[in-house]
Amino acid sequence: MVIPAGFDSSLRAGQRSQLSLYINGDDVGTQQSLLVQMAITSYSRTVASPRPPLSLVAATINPPSDTNIGFDLGRIYAVASPMVSFITGLVLMPGLLIEEKEKKTLRMLMVTPASFSDVIIGKLLIVLVYQLLLSGIVLAIQGGYTGNVPLVLLYTLLGACFGLALGLLFGSIFQTTTAAGGVSGVVSFIYFLPVLFVGQLGQLLGNGPFVQVVKVLPTYYMADGISNAMMSQGTFADALLDISVTLGSAIVILAIATWALRRQAAVVATI
Repeated sequence: MVIPAGFDSSLRAGQRSQLSLYINGDDVGTQQSLLVQMAITSYSRTVASPRPPLSLVAATINPPSDTNIGFDLGRIYAVASPMVSFITGLVLMPGLLIEEKEKKTLRMLMVTPASFSDVIIGKLLIVLVYQLLLSGIVLAIQGGYTGNVPLVLLYTLLGACFGLALGLLFGSIFQTTTAAGGVSGVVSFIYFLPVLFVGQLGQLLGNGPFVQVVKVLPTYYMADGISNAMMSQGTFADALLDISVTLGSAIVILAIATWALRRQAAVVATI
């Protein structure tokens, strides 16, 4: 700030004094800059009220880049794209199981040389291949192979496994594709929501009560891990937490689905 000599006395005398303010954009944001200018104007009003005879000239050094907003939106879209692609396993897996129930072919599968577990694993592998191919193509199109690429690929694999486990659970619970499709459509919302609360956008929103509720969802840690990996941010502890929650959730859901399917297989075998 450049203050001319006799600044206060010139204000009281009603002279048009000029004050120069230089702001470093790397340290001071736009909002803080406006607050500083308002404080200077308010001070001049206390000296020469009601109208301060002041000419304030402000200049910003190292202004923030105009591409930050576009970059942030692009990064959000890059994180959202693979998250949305994980819905593939959630939608396809129940259909492969329920069609056996609807067509009454489950008992026929039980008398084949392949066990019931072999049939389920075969269906899982088919959907997993489709899921990974789709997610890989989406990442390539959206420029997702940036930052820590091996970690991005790991989260992609974990996200695919989580979606398959959830789809397997729905396939074991529901008896019709209509019911499974309706529930899958509602549950798919948990893939969209966490994207808004990770990365730089999540930092702006803070840690309000709604954010804490979103952090209960396993997909939040999936999105957080992908975001940090793409931007090469986050600590080892953050990555370990994201990986553990995503993998642990997939294992728990898979165990519940396996238990439900084994019970169904036992019932079919006794018919």
